[in-house]
Amino acid sequence: MTHSHYYSFFQEQLQTHSSTIASSILELLEKHYPKEYSGLAENDQKDMLSFLEKVVTMIGNNIVEKEDSTQKATDLGENIGEAVAKRQGILSDYISKLSLYKEAIWTFVEGQMQGRNESFKELMDIVNRIDTLFNYMVHGFTLAFSKVEQRKLHDYEEKYLKLSTPIVPIMDHVAILPIIGEIDEKRANVIIEETLREANELDIDWLVIDLSGVYHVDDLFMSHLEKLLTSLEILGLKPVLTGMRPDLSMRAVQMGLVSKTKEDVITKATLKQAVAMLYDQTAQRS
Repeated sequence: MTHSHYYSFFQEQLQTHSSTIASSILELLEKHYPKEYSGLAENDQKDMLSFLEKVVTMIGNNIVEKEDSTQKATDLGENIGEAVAKRQGILSDYISKLSLYKEAIWTFVEGQMQGRNESFKELMDIVNRIDTLFNYMVHGFTLAFSKVEQRKLHDYEEKYLKLSTPIVPIMDHVAILPIIGEIDEKRANVIIEETLREANELDIDWLVIDLSGVYHVDDLFMSHLEKLLTSLEILGLKPVLTGMRPDLSMRAVQMGLVSKTKEDVITKATLKQAVAMLYDQTAQRS
């Protein structure tokens, strides 16, 4: 049997017996992961066998190397990885399960060798080819799994950042935004975005920005603060800064954010003073 016919033979065998091999893989999974795979409902078992058959068919179709063989293996791996990650699966567990897929396929290939004159080298060529395709599957699986996990981490971080920037209404048309801790680029953008959104929803005219919880002041922080104040002014909101320590006050003056002649931004030493001023403002309206 020539080299190309040899590969074609195993391609045909894997394609023809894909359902049998899929059943063998499921038996191995039931043996090694009984809690997860034993006693599956009929529909779940049918779906699992259909999926396993798809994997075996992909391997069979690409035993004979084509231009897009490795890409097809990678693509299937990505599909699996994304599905597993969404189900809260564990990466290492599933990679271990993929080794059982290989075991079942290798056992089938070895069985097909019985009574034939092919050499051990030719058998190893097929095994190595199967292993290569699985390696690309694992690569795609890992890539997709990592992407899903990164998206989850990003979502969690976004939720945390939004929760860490609460705008608290204290009276009609007045709210407080306490800023605590360091502010990096990402948190600054979330603060600005959430502040502008909530300010619009709450229909406020005044926003008290309390900076008493800020302990690290640098040019980047001042830049973000300036951006926030400018955005509020564009919306027609009047910001009031409170809790400014001496170093923060000096930087604000140097940058022109606050001054005796600048009326856009009001500063008060304490939150209590700001609330008292705004209470008087709202009382005069009514």
